[in-house]
Amino acid sequence: MSYLEPINHWDFPVELMPTPNAVTGDPEPDAYQVVRTDTNKVLGHHGSRYKLVPHQQVIESIIGAVNEADITKDYELSVDIFEDGRKMRGQILFPDLVTEPEVGDIVQARLSFTNSYDASWSFAQMFDALRLWCKNGCTTPDAIARSKYKHTTFLSVDGSAAKIRAGIDHFHTRKDEWQAWMKTKVEQDFVESFFKKTICKGAHTRQLQKDNINQKQLENLLRIWDNERSQLGANKWALYNCLTYWATHTDDARTPHVARYNRETDIAKAMSSTLWKGL
Repeated sequence: MSYLEPINHWDFPVELMPTPNAVTGDPEPDAYQVVRTDTNKVLGHHGSRYKLVPHQQVIESIIGAVNEADITKDYELSVDIFEDGRKMRGQILFPDLVTEPEVGDIVQARLSFTNSYDASWSFAQMFDALRLWCKNGCTTPDAIARSKYKHTTFLSVDGSAAKIRAGIDHFHTRKDEWQAWMKTKVEQDFVESFFKKTICKGAHTRQLQKDNINQKQLENLLRIWDNERSQLGANKWALYNCLTYWATHTDDARTPHVARYNRETDIAKAMSSTLWKGL
């Protein structure tokens, strides 16, 4: 059983304070800022409807939800914070909750979650899977395993537990779906068209674009696809792993944690498209 670490690097003091006028110092109307009081750094600016949700509260709600769901007593928690604590990303791995779509290709259950003080990241949780043979995160767009909460909404431990329980059930049933993807052949022309119409369309990077397509991103994805295809065959499973490889390998990005967050969001949208579902 894994509990919260003895020293929680994410549990620093924060307060929601009125935003002072730059000239007079008087409080601005309906303007507030999140201040990290141990460093006096301002972590975010907000309006009157903003509700402060500390990282520690998020982690406690997640741990409480896992315990309440009573799905396993064996789990491992890890948490990272970024940008002086503005953003937090964590995950819980469940070592004894695994499935094996094919021999040697083991997938482990994982609960991922995020939070932020600058409103760039919602409080979000996603129940997905981790491919153990290469530590390649498996991203799923399924609503049953994914949820987001604005910071104007009260976090419900009961609601989180229900999502986790549903995610576990879905995880156990996805083995058949993944095996079906292995049998679904995918043509090269389709892969390129799929990338152009989803992930590479109107990309939010500053790379040179043609016909509103991020060409550099397209070339990178096609290289990843070629590698996955050579190992897994030209099928939907290989395309799925191409997407998840791209989402989780962001070390070369200027801000890796932001790039990963954006890529996972893009993949979720792509896998909700009629192109993906029609394969």
